[in-house]
Amino acid sequence: MIKINKWIVASAGMLLQLSIGSIYAYSVWINPIHELNGWDAHQLKLSFSLAICFLGLTAAFMQKFVRRIGPKKAGLLAALFFGAGLIGSGFAIAEKSLLLFYLFYGVISGIGLGFGYITPISVVVKWFPEKPGFAGGLVIMSFAVGSILASRLILPLTASLGVPGAFYLLGSAYFLIMVLASLFLLLPVSSIQIENTVQDNATIPLKVLLKDVRFYGLWLMLFFNTICGIALISIAAPMAKQLIHITDSQAINFVAFIGFFNGFGRLFWSSISDKIGRWSTFFLFYTIGACCFLVLSHTNSPILFQIMIFIIISCYGGAFATIPAFVKDIYGPNKMSSPFGFILIAWSVAAFVGPGLIGLTKDYTTIFYLFAGILMFTAIICLILKQKLTYSK
Repeated sequence: MIKINKWIVASAGMLLQLSIGSIYAYSVWINPIHELNGWDAHQLKLSFSLAICFLGLTAAFMQKFVRRIGPKKAGLLAALFFGAGLIGSGFAIAEKSLLLFYLFYGVISGIGLGFGYITPISVVVKWFPEKPGFAGGLVIMSFAVGSILASRLILPLTASLGVPGAFYLLGSAYFLIMVLASLFLLLPVSSIQIENTVQDNATIPLKVLLKDVRFYGLWLMLFFNTICGIALISIAAPMAKQLIHITDSQAINFVAFIGFFNGFGRLFWSSISDKIGRWSTFFLFYTIGACCFLVLSHTNSPILFQIMIFIIISCYGGAFATIPAFVKDIYGPNKMSSPFGFILIAWSVAAFVGPGLIGLTKDYTTIFYLFAGILMFTAIICLILKQKLTYSK
């Protein structure tokens, strides 16, 4: 029998996140699906937004249920919904039903994403009380790594098995991996940690959070940072091809590097936050991001352009890895699940707002100025709320 320790639990959490992280490779599916069924990119992007939306909603409103059934069963539910969502997506494509595709990929797999995202984070952070930022970053980094792996698998699989067959295979494989990982998602068992686990049942009601300025601050800080990052991810390849005139093969590598820096930023910035504090780390996200967007609006250099994008994406990923520890610092380790779940709704909303802002104009310079302004505005919010966000409750 395998003796459970914090590294085994962390590895299990990473495998779960690696599986659901394939959602960030969604853009790779667009061309094969379009060629098969004729659905255009605008129609297909809605599935991605729906999936992220239901991720946030599930994380927010199913947290009591998750705590009641425990991390192992929650992980198994994540496997069931996510696997069924992908397999059902293959069926929807085979039947040429866009509505069914929205249901399976957007709603059902999105629910699986929600269960699979919050469960390993809350568990692994409790195994690393001395380095919660590092622990959260280690797990959430795998979410980004999953997108890199999936982006390399999708096209070869669609070429050999067809689009529905690729969905069937990946859905089945992710289901099995997530089931295996879930079996090792256990809470710490020392006497102090058992006591904490009991206390964790005391949640913070939403009506209480809605009266707390710190909750609004954390929500807005994640929201505005996510808007800018997710918007860039949604248009990365066509934007780079238009502005710096890279080839199709270079565009694929560009997107892969975006995935890498998304993952690297999650581990790097969350570890930095353990040293300089969460507030200071988030303030760096906004100031660095604003400067990078201003540079993007004035550069014609392909190398400088890509470096700026990679830095922005690292901050985007870093925010997701740092926010769990930020919430833990503010509300305590035993009451973090409730506010953390509701704060993730910011991700759901940003999944629609970010790409929506991109669609307002075809002038990328205007977009870069807009995002620089958004991040500068968020930095001001950060400064105003500094005193309230730099101490634990």
